[in-house]
Amino acid sequence: MLTIFSAPKVFRGHVGIIQDNAIRSWSRLRPRPKIILFSNEPETAAEAARRDVQVVAPVATNAYGTPLVSDMFRQADTIAAGDILAFASADIILTQDCVEASSLAAAWSNNFLLVAQRHDVDVREALDFHGDSDRPWTAIAARGKLHSPGAIDLFVFRRGQYAEMPPFAIGRTAYDNWLLWKTVASGIPLIDATEYITLLHQNHDYSHAPTVDVWNGMEARDNRKWIKHWTNYYTIVHANWRLDADGKIVRATGWKYRLAGTRQAFSHALRATRRLRTRIQTWRTTWRYSPPSR
Repeated sequence: MLTIFSAPKVFRGHVGIIQDNAIRSWSRLRPRPKIILFSNEPETAAEAARRDVQVVAPVATNAYGTPLVSDMFRQADTIAAGDILAFASADIILTQDCVEASSLAAAWSNNFLLVAQRHDVDVREALDFHGDSDRPWTAIAARGKLHSPGAIDLFVFRRGQYAEMPPFAIGRTAYDNWLLWKTVASGIPLIDATEYITLLHQNHDYSHAPTVDVWNGMEARDNRKWIKHWTNYYTIVHANWRLDADGKIVRATGWKYRLAGTRQAFSHALRATRRLRTRIQTWRTTWRYSPPSR
């Protein structure tokens, strides 16, 4: 059985709608996974009870009160239903091919980390998940946009694999890059399953945290110090294996992967402009997804 764990925001407004969509998509997977939501917010416990999923609290936090990813991984290892776990962002719709990909990877290797690029889609209302077919979701993905390999919202791995994770704050950058780098540096296969998995990310703004600079604030800088060097900012293109559309795990040898170092150097060169680019992107998403002022 797959165990999916996540750290949702408070279920309010548009964010509440898309998180509910995501969790209901996880519940319809077969066999039904164990679903764990980590949160220190009392509201989340009530929402979890309504959705028949487990909520875990307390979660260790940093000095700013932000929950730590490392504590979630530690607790998930202890209470998982089986040996395979998936850490997913709470706005990600998962389809049955995620379960199949997890099984294929687990049968292929004792240890692994499976990731995939997401499709960004606009969703503003509750979705209907009745029926067993994934066809509607692949159609929605086709209308969306495949995000760059730098955004990583699904991590499938074997229990106990990341017991020594640094104290990363959730939602403050760098922990995802560290996970990929640590995997490769430890000799564990990093599998890109983009060709096999349909991963839907429901677009949203950051109005839930208007005073937090998730990219350039103090917590983000604290997270980045564990990366140690810019060459350790790994993304999906640093995968050394890929799960192809036919369900076969083969060496990742295409240009997408060969140019990983070049893309990384270019990204590092652009880092000085990140603050400006973040402000522009935040303004755009806030304008699109925030309710109109009255």
